[in-house]
Amino acid sequence: MKFKTLFISILSIFALLILGCTKEEGYGGNSHIKGTLIEHVYNDNYSQIIYEKKGSEEDIYITFENNDIVNDKVTSGYDGDFKFEYLFPGNYQIYYYSDDTSSAYSDNIQVIIDIKLGKNETVDLGELIRINSIAYNEGSAKIKGRVFLINYLNSSTYPNLIVKDTSLALDQEIYLIFGNHASYDDRIRTNYDGSFFFGNLIKGNYKVFLYSEDISGKTEDIVIMRDILITSEFEEIDLGDIYIEQL
Repeated sequence: MKFKTLFISILSIFALLILGCTKEEGYGGNSHIKGTLIEHVYNDNYSQIIYEKKGSEEDIYITFENNDIVNDKVTSGYDGDFKFEYLFPGNYQIYYYSDDTSSAYSDNIQVIIDIKLGKNETVDLGELIRINSIAYNEGSAKIKGRVFLINYLNSSTYPNLIVKDTSLALDQEIYLIFGNHASYDDRIRTNYDGSFFFGNLIKGNYKVFLYSEDISGKTEDIVIMRDILITSEFEEIDLGDIYIEQL
């Protein structure tokens, strides 16, 4: 009996020594899952992609065997790369969050990838797309111009108006509309020299407009509109001189 007890004790000590010298491999396996996160950045209604970039510093989650509990989370590197290491063979889900392009409220959805992982296997998911959106004024392009005011002699009448002078239009309101928005997105006033400037714009279609007096007397004001297409980052569009009239 003493011999048996001694034998079991020796086996126990031997097992502990082996375990103590064995490197623990994360979750316990030696398989891996890796990939690269790429971010596609769109305008606010997802009708046009503005630019692509590496999906850096984004959280990616992993679950095991259809478990709702998150087993681990990693953060993508500066180049968008991520990796889950030392995994057991089995069924995994990798997921991350992306914009829901069908939502009007900038909601997020989970992008889920199912993976069956074998022993000593490395699964490369390649490039995974994350969608994001930005506002019209989160870019780097600009639109500028200058407004002049044509003044007429009070003694003259339409259609035989006589120009009194042309001056810089100071403190004139200028409006900007992005894309198909129903109302204007920005309103500024001209500077002391009649100039105006809309900055930090993303790629896309714009309308710039202002009001001028209707010298024919048919209406109070008329709209002067300019349609603009910005096609690249850091683009600068000069609308040149715009003239409005006043009796």
